[in-house]
Amino acid sequence: MLAIFVNLETVDPSLILKIVKEIESELIADGNKEKNYLRLVYFESPLELENSNLKDDNSQTIRGIELNEYNTQIDKVKQKIKDILIKNHISKYIVRNDPINQNTLFIVKRSTLNLTDEVHCRHCGMEFEDEIQLGNHLRIHYMI
Repeated sequence: MLAIFVNLETVDPSLILKIVKEIESELIADGNKEKNYLRLVYFESPLELENSNLKDDNSQTIRGIELNEYNTQIDKVKQKIKDILIKNHISKYIVRNDPINQNTLFIVKRSTLNLTDEVHCRHCGMEFEDEIQLGNHLRIHYMI
């Protein structure tokens, strides 16, 4: 079964647990929490974690989140994560699709996006094809 992978490798460790908890509460229904629809993927194996000092706060070793229930709804998951970032005033990060693997989403810093062709709104994180579309969108923000 295919799953959606949300890559958190570039996210600041102080924000990872906050984002993980929000994703769990937003995307996983209350009755489904025990069915393992959400699985954390770590850099190290859990056995190595038990021996380290990071047992209580293992956010530094979380590589990403695997969502098994939403394998065909990547746009819905992407929008939910955008909403989570906006709701928690996390404006330094944005969600984008992996160009290689269609079932992977990245949460990356805005500064790293300057290297790509994507253009994003600095207020809400919405994606645009070019600067003209972004300019029109920004006018709406200033009118409201």
